[in-house]
Amino acid sequence: MLGEVSEALRSVIEQRFAVSRIDATAARVNAVIEVDQASYRATLIMEPAASIVVALPCIDGFELRMRWTDRWANGGAPRAASFDDSFLIETNDLALATIWLDQASRSALLSSRYVSSQQVARTTALLWRDAAWLHEVSHDVVRADRQGPEPDPERMADMLAASLQLAARPVRWARAFGPVARALGADQAPRVELGGKPLLRVRRGAVDVTVHVARRLGPGDTGRLRTIVSAHRHGSGGETLSLISEDLPRAAWPPPNAPGRIALTIDPRAAELLEIARPSASTVRPHDVEIAFDGALSDAHRMGAAIELAAWWAREVSGTGPYR
Repeated sequence: MLGEVSEALRSVIEQRFAVSRIDATAARVNAVIEVDQASYRATLIMEPAASIVVALPCIDGFELRMRWTDRWANGGAPRAASFDDSFLIETNDLALATIWLDQASRSALLSSRYVSSQQVARTTALLWRDAAWLHEVSHDVVRADRQGPEPDPERMADMLAASLQLAARPVRWARAFGPVARALGADQAPRVELGGKPLLRVRRGAVDVTVHVARRLGPGDTGRLRTIVSAHRHGSGGETLSLISEDLPRAAWPPPNAPGRIALTIDPRAAELLEIARPSASTVRPHDVEIAFDGALSDAHRMGAAIELAAWWAREVSGTGPYR
C-alpha cells in the first residue's frame, strides 16, 4: 500500500511541477524541480509522519520557524479573534526573517493553509483551514512537517509548492540587486548565498572586489545580517586599520587586528569614499580588506563608494594603484 501511495504522489508531482528528475521508493519520493530557471532537490514522505524537505544554498546559521495559530487550537478554549489567522514566528534574525517572508512567500503560505472540500448537500465549494503543518527554514533546508500522516497526494503537492516558494526567496532577493549590479558594472550571482559565494563581483583595475551577504563572524557567532565588500591586497606593506561605527553593537564588531602593526594612513581619497559609503566597520588586514554594512545594503551609491575604497586600499603601494 505504501508503494502505491508513493507512486500516486509521484504522479501528482509530475503533473503539477516542472520536474527534471524524479524517483519513488516505497517510503519516499525524491525529485529535482525547476522553478524560475533554478533547480531544487526535494524529498517527500507521506507516512508515518508527513514531511517535505527542499535543499537550499548556504544560509549561514539562519533559523526561521512558522506555525499556524488558531483560536480553537488551545485545548478547545478559543483565543482572541485577532490571533485567528496569525503565524507564530520564531527566528534568530528578525531583519532577515522580514526579508525572507516577502509577498510571494506569504501568499504561498496563506494559499497552502486553505483546503477545498465539496459540500454534499450543495454545489458550493468549502474552504477549511489546515493548521497541522510546521514550516521551517534552517540547516540549509526548507522543511514542512506534520505530526501524523498525510494521505492526500494533492495536499502534499500544496505544501511542496509553498516550500518551493520559500526556497526560491534567495533567487528573488538576488534580482533586487540587478539595478545595483548594472550601475556598478558588476557580475551578479543568480541567488543570494548567506556566507557563501559572492553576490557581486566587480573588477577595478588590477583588483577584484566581491560583495557578500553574510550573518556570522565565526561558527560560534549568533549572527547578524551584514553586507561585506572585500578585496585581496596587492603588494601590502603590512599596514592595518580598524574603523567601527559608534552605533554598531559590540556583538557585531569584527575581530581586532593584531597589535603592533603599522597603522594605515587615511588619505584624502579614502576619507572622501568613507564619507560617501558610511560603512559600519572597515578592516584592513595585511592581506585583505573588508568593508561591512549592518544589514542588507542595496544603495548603489554607497556600495559603489565601498567598492572603490576596497580597491583603493588593496592597490599596490609601490605602483600607481588599480587605476593605471
